[in-house]
Amino acid sequence: MTMPASYVADRLFGGEHLILASNDPDEVIDGCSKALRPHRLHLNGRGAALATRLHHVPIGSFSMSRLCYGSDVTVIPEIPQGGHFLVTLPLRGSARFRYGASTAELKPGRGSIVGPYQECQLDIDGAFDQILLRLDRRRVERLCADLAGMEQAAPVNFDLSLRDTPAFWHKLLEAAASLSLLGDGLAHPKLFIRLEELIIESLLVTQQNNFSAAISAATQPARSAQLRRAMEHMRAHIGEPMRLSQVARHCGLSLRSLQAGFQRELGVSPSRWLRAERLDRVHAVLASAPPGTVSVTDVALQWGFVHLGDFAAQFKDRFGQKPSAVLAKRTS
Repeated sequence: MTMPASYVADRLFGGEHLILASNDPDEVIDGCSKALRPHRLHLNGRGAALATRLHHVPIGSFSMSRLCYGSDVTVIPEIPQGGHFLVTLPLRGSARFRYGASTAELKPGRGSIVGPYQECQLDIDGAFDQILLRLDRRRVERLCADLAGMEQAAPVNFDLSLRDTPAFWHKLLEAAASLSLLGDGLAHPKLFIRLEELIIESLLVTQQNNFSAAISAATQPARSAQLRRAMEHMRAHIGEPMRLSQVARHCGLSLRSLQAGFQRELGVSPSRWLRAERLDRVHAVLASAPPGTVSVTDVALQWGFVHLGDFAAQFKDRFGQKPSAVLAKRTS
């Protein structure tokens, strides 16, 4: 892990990401509190002086930072309302993190996941250099509930010590930072959302937490009967707003198992299957409606299409003509 993390750090954090370079304790506390989490900072050792450098890359609702205090310090984060998970990937030096009743020794190759629920203390040596990933608590809890097939989100308590991160993690972080730097994510915000989901889901699956058993059980392969139940449920509510995570829970599956089952048995994702079903309903209505009785917009909205521009393009892709053309044939 040491070489990949260092390589990623050097690739991700350039001069354009440097937001703090200071030896002033008040400036350091203020800058790090804004980028990471409000905290108190104590310098350890008589005559100690900071030489802090903080790089920061905001990426949608999460962020990545590189932080080195340049002095032996003790950090005591506050427990703010809402809160974030902080994932630490050490690059150099050592630290000892205490979170609740747990303690972790950090060094290159041994990271940590600090949650937002309990008091913690971070004892950091002057050489400690780290990548920090800040993840929104609500997103982690919601995605955990989806993976475990639970209706309600709940606090997620990871083991403090971070096991080896998945190999593709560093590629995800690099891709997210590149999108942020180039501004591509502003044009395609769903890219950021999906990258964030992949990062969080990989943590939930690979790092021990209080829902690991439930996630493991829920991610078993979907049975054909469960997939039929999912299709029946979506058809019964086809014109309503629909979250696939809710469909998965209805069938006793995780979202991942539902998606994998559809790909395995139907060769498409659940969302594509649902869209095709809705398009077929719209086409049937437009092709059979008496003249002057319906409009394309009303029919599209009736069957669950909210973004009419996307709907028109999807309709033409599926049927080779615009929805207005289908309706015009009927009325001519």
